[in-house]
This record gives sequence, C-alpha cells and structure tokens, in this order.
Amino acid sequence: MTNVADQPPWTIGVWPFDATTAMLTLRSAHRPEVTITRSVVEEWADATAASAFQRVRTSAVAPATAEALLNHGFVVRQELDLMATDLGRDTQATDSDLVWRIGRVRAADVVRIDVASFGDEWAIDAAAFEHSCRATQLFRVRGARRRMVTPFRGGPSGGKALGFCLTGVSDETSYLQRLAVVPTARRQGAAVALVADSMRWARARGALQMFVNTDINNVAALSLYRQWGFESVGYHLRVMECDRATLVGHPR
Repeated sequence: MTNVADQPPWTIGVWPFDATTAMLTLRSAHRPEVTITRSVVEEWADATAASAFQRVRTSAVAPATAEALLNHGFVVRQELDLMATDLGRDTQATDSDLVWRIGRVRAADVVRIDVASFGDEWAIDAAAFEHSCRATQLFRVRGARRRMVTPFRGGPSGGKALGFCLTGVSDETSYLQRLAVVPTARRQGAAVALVADSMRWARARGALQMFVNTDINNVAALSLYRQWGFESVGYHLRVMECDRATLVGHPR
C-alpha cells in the first residue's frame, strides 16, 4: 500500500468527458497550513503546456486553499457543503431494504448511472472512478437493483443497476465518496438503501465517523443526508477554476 505521505502534493489529469479542461487534484487541500506560491502555480502551467487545455479545474478544496487560489486568478466553480455524522450505533433496516437489493456493480454501470445522474460536466468516467477508489485505504462500491418476485427458484432477483454508492475507509474515518441514482428511479428509496448499506459497511470496518459533501443547492441530497444524522462541519468546500491564459500570465 502506498503511504499518503509519499504521494505527490498535486497531480494533473483530464477532467472527465472534457479534454479541454485539466483536472488539478490537490492532496493537501484540507490542511489549513497549505500554501500556494507563484512557483507552484508556474509548475501547474508547465504541466498543462503540452496539452490542449483551455482551463484548469481543481478537486474540492477547503476555504484556506480556495482563498489562496483566488489570489492566483482562480474563481469558484462549485460550492459544496461538507457534512459528517458519527457511526457509533447500528444502522437499522429500512423499508427501502425490502424494495432494493444492494450488491456488486460493474464499473461500466457506475459510469452509466453517474452520467445519467450528474450530466457530462460533473459526472465521473472510468479513469476518475478508478482514481476515487484508490483515494482511501479500503473501498467498496455497491449497486442498487429492484427486488423482483420470480415464479421459479433461482430466477433473477433484479434488473440492471439503477444506483450506486462508493464508500472509502481510512483508519477510523469513512467517506461516502459518491452516490448516484438515475433520475427515473429517484425518490423511491434507492439512495436510502445505499446510504444505510454504506454506513453499515464502514462501521463494521472500525470507522467511527463518516463524511460526505454535496452541492449546496442540491436540496434532495442535503435532506437525505440529514435524515441519516449528517450535519454541516461549519464550512464549505469549493471547486476552483482558472483559464489557462490567466494561469500562465497571472503576475507574481
């Protein structure tokens, strides 16, 4: 297993489904002491020089990092509410568990569901999904299918996956990293069943706390997480963006 301390502080990739946008992942973005100097920005400019990138967009970053990026010409592209809940008690079964079967799901179905749920701009592709799976020490992805009553023993117990959840655990902290349900299956209990399953799995692996973030304007998601005891930690995360011309030419 690769030690997080041995990983580079930032990486440059391609934003899912958009070859004109560089994805800048800042691994130290949640540390309050993080500093972003002009020399670091110049490294980003050099790293994006060989590609046809028109802009650079960051992973979600905490307020101190966002403020530093604003000073280098970045703007806020998306604002996310960071929420947390304790996992100190068992997660009880819900009525949704009777309707939805939670089980394995293929990576191709994860991408299909994510695109249907978030659209091309914010959806993950196969590469981004694999990257997310490697972000924590342990991870698990599960899909939601409708339970079906079949006339013969051994028959299918559900159709294609209509939702999925990616959960990660590192030490005693867990992360509900990605949750998506196709629009035609929303408000039917799939998300509830997926969150319950995610919390049970994380708790069984020693996690004491779970974090999740969602767009501050996503009323349905905010309501769902509050239903499970998630509360805002008191600050928002931000996805930042900068035109590459601004990135290259911004003064010291």
